[in-house]
Formats: sequence, C-alpha cells, structure tokens
Amino acid sequence: MNNIKSEEVPDWYPVCIKSNCPLAAHCLHALAMNMLTDKYNIVRMVNPLLAKSSKECEFYRTDELQTYARGFKNMQEEMLPRQYSTFMYRLIGKFGRTGYFERRRGERMCSPADIKLIEEVLEELGLKKLSFDKYVKQYNWDD
Repeated sequence: MNNIKSEEVPDWYPVCIKSNCPLAAHCLHALAMNMLTDKYNIVRMVNPLLAKSSKECEFYRTDELQTYARGFKNMQEEMLPRQYSTFMYRLIGKFGRTGYFERRRGERMCSPADIKLIEEVLEELGLKKLSFDKYVKQYNWDD
C-alpha cells in the first residue's frame, strides 16, 4: 500500500481513468485519479485510447520512491581543471547554462534521468563515481 498524501500530488498531474488496469494500484496516474477528482471539478487526463492495461503502457509511473540528487559542487574539487571544463560544457549542452548551474548549486533537483546523464559524462571522462552533495527520496512525478 502506498503512502501518498493528497497534497503531494501536483495539481497539474494527469489522471488515468483505467481503474481495471492491473497496474493501477501502483501507478501514480491512477492513484492521482481519486485525489485530484475529489479536489477539483476539472482535471487533466491521460488519453484512455492510448493508455494500455499492461506493462507496455507509456504512461505508467511507479509509486516507488525514486532517488533524486541536490547539487554537485563537490565534484569540481575532485576533478582536474580540464576535466571539469569538459564536464561542465557537456552538461551545459544538455541542460542549458541556467539549468546546469541551478542543478550544480542544488536549486533544481537532479531527476533520476539527470543523475544517469551526469554519471555517463563522468564515466566518459574516466572519473570514478563521484557523489552528489545530497540525495533525496521522492515520487517521480515528472519523468
């Protein structure tokens, strides 16, 4: 049983009406259905014609807590200047300048997908696995 509280569900989150789906008990879209429809008269909805009642559903989002990271300033201290320069410019190419520095400072959390991308860049540069400044467990509403 999940422990998601109504106030944790983003107001904009699309709901899924496929209550007969075998994955509904652990899908954030299905779980958001009761919480948001109790709160609002109008909600966003996943297109029921495109939602599949199987593991192939592109809209399925697990209700398991995911690991997010906040900040990676400490990584710079572990790199040589040339390594850091390459690291920084590769990630600026992916996140944009503002997005890179917001993530670096910890103002914007790094999603599981962001963490994977950063770790791939580190690996390409031949660096050992470096740690983020802080890790946080939360539901993955965005990816």
